[in-house]
Amino acid sequence: MTNGRTAEPRRQDRGKQRMESLLRAAEEVFADVGYDRATTNLIASQASVSPGTLYQFFPNKEALAEALAAQYAQELEALHERVFHGKSAAISLSNLVDATVDPFLDFHRRAPAFEALFLAAAVSPELAGRIQVLHDTVTSRLVALFVQRKPEATREDLHWLAEAAVGIFRGLLPLITPLKGPKRSRAIRELKTVLLRYLEPVLGKRKR
Repeated sequence: MTNGRTAEPRRQDRGKQRMESLLRAAEEVFADVGYDRATTNLIASQASVSPGTLYQFFPNKEALAEALAAQYAQELEALHERVFHGKSAAISLSNLVDATVDPFLDFHRRAPAFEALFLAAAVSPELAGRIQVLHDTVTSRLVALFVQRKPEATREDLHWLAEAAVGIFRGLLPLITPLKGPKRSRAIRELKTVLLRYLEPVLGKRKR
């Protein structure tokens, strides 16, 4: 006979598994139909549960988006920690752009709903507020890189530089996403060229 102390961790494990299943279902639905067209009914169907079961864990799709964005933010933070190790000031700006864009695009391919959330947040103040952690993670990481490279610049200037760079990436992401092969490679080169030319006046010359 199972006692209460044994049953409680099992219930908690089942609850965590259910939440993870719902998040993966939301990820797939957001990626397939976009954030605006996604509904809790579609997400529940994708997870093979009833809407009532979904509501036990998440009250609405906004809460699902928020939880998913928090996961993405953690993964991005870990990714950037691996890619950058205090040496951004010692490499060329071109290499810095490569080292920033390439892992980010690789993460984008492994995170199906990233684009849907990132783009929808640009036009939805409510969603933007919900997933601010994702935007802040990307922007703050860029600011930290820029400070290493241009420590004499003001934080405000570098913050706006990072915000604009994120906007450029967001704007060109839909162009890159559907492409494959040489066309995708060309689109990525164009993105890097735009970023390089925008960042060069401020970050191109390193302080000696």
